[in-house]
Amino acid sequence: FCAIPYIRGHYHSRPAEEICNEVDALMKGGVREVVLIGQDTGIWGCDLEQGDSLAALLRQVSKVVRPYGGWIRVLYLQPEGMTDELIAAIRDIPEVLPYIDIPIQHCNERVLASMGRSGSRKQLTELFARLRKEIPGMVLRTTGMTGFPGETDAEADELAEFLQQEEFDYISVFSYSAEEGTRAAKMPGQIPEEVKRARTQRLHDIAELSGFAATARHVGERASVIIDGIEEGERGPELIGHTWFQAPDCDGAVHIAYGEAAVGDIVNCELTDSVCYELYGSITADENADKVR
Repeated sequence: FCAIPYIRGHYHSRPAEEICNEVDALMKGGVREVVLIGQDTGIWGCDLEQGDSLAALLRQVSKVVRPYGGWIRVLYLQPEGMTDELIAAIRDIPEVLPYIDIPIQHCNERVLASMGRSGSRKQLTELFARLRKEIPGMVLRTTGMTGFPGETDAEADELAEFLQQEEFDYISVFSYSAEEGTRAAKMPGQIPEEVKRARTQRLHDIAELSGFAATARHVGERASVIIDGIEEGERGPELIGHTWFQAPDCDGAVHIAYGEAAVGDIVNCELTDSVCYELYGSITADENADKVR
C-alpha cells in the first residue's frame, strides 16, 4: 500500500563509518541530538558484508556522541525488528533515549496480512508489555491507519480498542489513500471516503486523549531540554526546545520564558504546565534534572 519503496528502491544501509563521521561532524558543529531513521530502521546492516546490526551501530554512535553529552534517538522500528539485542542496547546504552517508535498501522491479523505485514493483536500486546517491563519509564510512539481496503466495522473497532488499551504516549493517525502503482489501490472493498473520515476522526480523538494525558504527566518533573530556537510569544521572547520524550518536529515542544541560553544548549528545566502536547517551564540552576536513565 506504500509507494515509498517504489520511489526509493531497495533498502540500502549506509556504512557505519560514514554514519559515525557525519555524527561526529554534527556534534562538533553544536548539534546535541542525532536521529537514526530509515524506511525500516531495525534492519540496518543486514545488507552489509560484515553483517552488522542496528544494536552494533548504536554502540558505535554512542561512543561518538558521549564526549559531547549528545543524545541518540531511533525512529521507525518495525515490530519484528525488536530483537533481544536491540532491546538490550536501547535499555543499556545511556546515550540512546528510551523512546521507541513502532508504526503498527493496524492490530488485526487479517488486515495486517492484507497489507503484506506480519503480526497480530496478541503478538503486539505481548511486545509492548515486554518493552515496558524491560525499559521502565520508556515512551512509546506508534502509527495507526484505518480505511484499508476490506477493513470491516469490527476490524476498525478492534484497532480503536487496541490504541485505547495500550495508552501510547504519541499516536500518528492516517486514513488510507490509494497510491497509484500499489497493489492495495487495485484491491476490492475500497472504503467510502465518508466512512474513512469517521473512522479516522475516532482514532484522532483517541490519540489526543492519550497523548494529552501522557504530556500532562510530565508536569512537575525537572528535565534536560535542548534549545532549538527563540520565538516571540504572547508574553515576549521565549526559548523553544525539546526534551528526551519529545521527538523534534513530531511531539510538541517545551516553551521556556526567555533566559540565558543559545540554540544548541542543553538546559535544566522545571516543567510547570502543559497544553495539549506543549509543555511550559523555566530554567533552573538545580543540576538534579530528572535523568533519562
